[in-house]
Amino acid sequence: MFDDVSVYNRTVMTPESLPHVVDQAIREAYKHQGVAVVIIPNDFGYVQIPDEIYSSHSETDNKPEPQPVATDAEVDAFLAKVAQSKRPVIHVGRGIKAGGEKLAELSKKLQIPLVMTGLAKGMIPDDYEGNIGFANRAASKAADEIMAAADLLITIGADFPFANLIYQTHQFEFIQVDNDRVELGRHHNLDMGIWSDATAFVEKALERSEAQPARPFFQAAVADMKNWQEYLTMLENRESDPLQFEAIYKQINEVADDDAIFSIDVGDNIINSFRHLHLTPKNKWVISALFASMGSGIPGALAAKLSFPDRQAFNIAGDGAFSMVMQDLLTEKKYNLPIINIVTSNTTLNFIKSEQDDLPMHHSGIDLADQDFAMIAKGMGVESVTVTKSADLPAAFEKALAVTKAGKPFLIDAKITAKRDLPVEELILTPTADGITETVNPNYNQNLDLQQPANLRDFLDSYDGQSLKPVTEFFEEYGVKF
Repeated sequence: MFDDVSVYNRTVMTPESLPHVVDQAIREAYKHQGVAVVIIPNDFGYVQIPDEIYSSHSETDNKPEPQPVATDAEVDAFLAKVAQSKRPVIHVGRGIKAGGEKLAELSKKLQIPLVMTGLAKGMIPDDYEGNIGFANRAASKAADEIMAAADLLITIGADFPFANLIYQTHQFEFIQVDNDRVELGRHHNLDMGIWSDATAFVEKALERSEAQPARPFFQAAVADMKNWQEYLTMLENRESDPLQFEAIYKQINEVADDDAIFSIDVGDNIINSFRHLHLTPKNKWVISALFASMGSGIPGALAAKLSFPDRQAFNIAGDGAFSMVMQDLLTEKKYNLPIINIVTSNTTLNFIKSEQDDLPMHHSGIDLADQDFAMIAKGMGVESVTVTKSADLPAAFEKALAVTKAGKPFLIDAKITAKRDLPVEELILTPTADGITETVNPNYNQNLDLQQPANLRDFLDSYDGQSLKPVTEFFEEYGVKF
């Protein structure tokens, strides 16, 4: 049952072998950075085994694991392809690890915009102009548009599970850099595969490359992202009554410590945290990225506080996800774990609702009964507050800080609207004889309860995006060639 979700799965066959199996499970978990499962038969609990210390660990385990490194010829061939391209993009994953600043330096030097996978959030400085955010659904407008216009896609340390949705939109050349040969060519036909540690590759590319003149495509990407960021800032700063979610993230960013840890539950908060939550390499965060398991927020926050007791911990969850595990507020209370719990409550499974918006059907099975999460928390002995408008957020978070600094958990029940955030994945770029056009996916708002927009401008304006410009305007402004 556990084979598909674990790196090691064993049933202990004899009581005497238990220490060895557990030790091996630990080794496999660390080696593969995944879950190891050990199944122990019930009757073994009654069997006496020798009380002897068993461990295979030694100092040699503390050495860094050797990594493959690209050859000079491979890096030179990569640089030649970059020089031949007009619209290159780098799609970077968490394999970049601590090399984010060096990758930003290479991006600037070669004039290539960076698009991140979700798990790479915080590894590239948010204030680097060439960082244009994330692609697909939990995305920035700029990233989806620029990816859809690329003639060369370079993935570095990335294993993107939704690659089929964004790597198949149009023809482009494909270069992949990865330290695992199994990953090469997994998501797209290779024009060039380079077996190398991501950061080591970036360092060598920096050494062997020359600074490039301003590339129009890079300039257009930067301008497109600046336009998007200004739009997000507007949403965060405006007053809202009833409460809208953007102001919550603004407040989180203001009160969070530099090394705070965030556990983001599955649902709209994934999209919202990608767009609004500020992270740096000092932070840690956890999401259910591959399996989208609702109810992971509190467990992640518990793990954060138990593993790093001196660091601030946040649990951010929608009402649907929080309802699945809210009984563990008792665990926070019992063990005096000062976690800030934020429930974004809109009485809707909104992530699912957004998917149903684009299907020819009536909405079904998405409505939730409202709950007083603040009252529920108080019944468990956890202090709490309910917020219904943005003006009340500063006081709520001030109280959350005071309570958690006193060593106790706190809950904010944020009653937000059930609006859909701007679905940038619905933007479609189509090559034409004169260049490229941008339109809205004809499947958008096919739901029988909704109306479809008349055009792209109508689509953007319906999300208060009057200030947003189509990417084609930036391409024209900077002279991008197709």
